Amino acid sequence: MSDLNMKTHQRGSFILEALIAILIFTTGILGLIALQGTAISTTTDTRYRVEANQFANRILAAIQGSVNRTSEAAFQASLNSFASQPGGGDLPNGCTFSSAALSGVAPGNDIVSAWRTDLNASGSRLPAANAQVRVTWGTGTANQVRIVVCWQQPGLPVMRRHVVTGSIS
Repeated sequence: MSDLNMKTHQRGSFILEALIAILIFTTGILGLIALQGTAISTTTDTRYRVEANQFANRILAAIQGSVNRTSEAAFQASLNSFASQPGGGDLPNGCTFSSAALSGVAPGNDIVSAWRTDLNASGSRLPAANAQVRVTWGTGTANQVRIVVCWQQPGLPVMRRHVVTGSIS
């Protein structure tokens, strides 16, 4: 075969190779962009979960330190005064509580009121936050305090929730 005939058969092969290389490169770049979007979403979700954990642990520590332990009756009354939105909160509607905000909070319980105010403040780091504090009595449950913190993450249709349970004695 002559050189001229060989060049005729290979005409356009460089353009085809270049187009395939561009396609492979573009697919890789789009994969990296999708990976970055997933990483940002996961980081945001983790940040909200850390905030919810901090809110829940803050009220749990306040309850532990503030409960009146002078007598069994005072202990029960004091611990019950921390209950806030005690109804609902179980799956499947884990963030639908059965009573209005601050329901069940004793008039003198400033700790829960301040905590809920911080949680619902416009500058709160948890968007559309709601919470429940439930007190359960008994030997099997060992005076449990269950705190449920819910929030609505922007762009997601489902409420997120974080549950902390502690024993108060």
